[in-house]
Amino acid sequence: MNTDTSKNLIKSRVDFVLVFSVDNANPNGDPGYDNRPRMDAYTGHGFITDVCLKRKIRNRVEMMKELNDGHDIWVRSGTYLRETLGDALDTIRKEKEYKELKTDKDKANYERRRLCKQFFDIRAFGGVLTSDSESEGEEGQATNTQKKTKSKVSQIRGPVSIQYAKSVAPIVVEDDEITRVCPTKFDPKKPDKQTEMGRKKRIPFAVYVAKGSVSARLAEGDKGTGFSVEDLNLLKEATKTLFLNDESTARPIGSMIMQKGVFFTHSSVKDGDEAVHKTLERLKVEFIGKEENGVKVERPEKARDMGCYKISLDKTGLPATITTDEFGDYAAVNV
Repeated sequence: MNTDTSKNLIKSRVDFVLVFSVDNANPNGDPGYDNRPRMDAYTGHGFITDVCLKRKIRNRVEMMKELNDGHDIWVRSGTYLRETLGDALDTIRKEKEYKELKTDKDKANYERRRLCKQFFDIRAFGGVLTSDSESEGEEGQATNTQKKTKSKVSQIRGPVSIQYAKSVAPIVVEDDEITRVCPTKFDPKKPDKQTEMGRKKRIPFAVYVAKGSVSARLAEGDKGTGFSVEDLNLLKEATKTLFLNDESTARPIGSMIMQKGVFFTHSSVKDGDEAVHKTLERLKVEFIGKEENGVKVERPEKARDMGCYKISLDKTGLPATITTDEFGDYAAVNV
């Protein structure tokens, strides 16, 4: 484990639930389906992949820490995974401590510790490290932008796991046709063409719930990543502002809002003081509807704001050894 953070390693399981709204935006388009918002074909509920949520966390950590002091990001836009890994390994293998090691096992453990210490996302989410980072071109030679360095570590399991986010109710997808004032390229068959048609897909309004957990077992020991209390606090800060600087044409600024979040910290048992599914289900979100202009909104597909939803935190039978850390502007009802 990372010796500089070992005294601050998380001591027990931490679970978390995030509730956020989507207002006239596309939270996670499917590139294989014309960028349509992802949806369960049978139930109509929308979902957002865990990879998408982790990407947003990585981006927030990068902005907050600027890749400094052990907060480098391995899976980062504009970089090559093998090249980044190769550069890191080249630096590690020049260190005096590494050169003094005799066995491949000791060298692999050293590489693991150092990679976890350098990269926040490896320390949090783990990673499948390419064991052979050499890529051959047409002539059978490695390309200039890729390293020949081979990692002795094939996989690192990270303590932070996140489920797919799922909408509380079935979603409605609007498919808007738009007009561009200039074509993508010149068309010799239509030389006078001045405009071009396009499409944008959006969800008028929906509420999503994402659930996750942090394992103390995967943070400690020789096989652990060294995920610390400081890392956990950084994860909390990242989730609080998950959609800050995340705006795009598909997600205009203010269209995705973190409404409520709760972190459940267990304390008496390393593996948790109650079953993980019970803890994650304590933060409940339900559609209740409301009256608008004297008319009751009774169908979730007609809801257009958070006033149609109720968020409640069920503390019934909650073990005294579990503490809650709540954030978000939406006030949850304690039951």
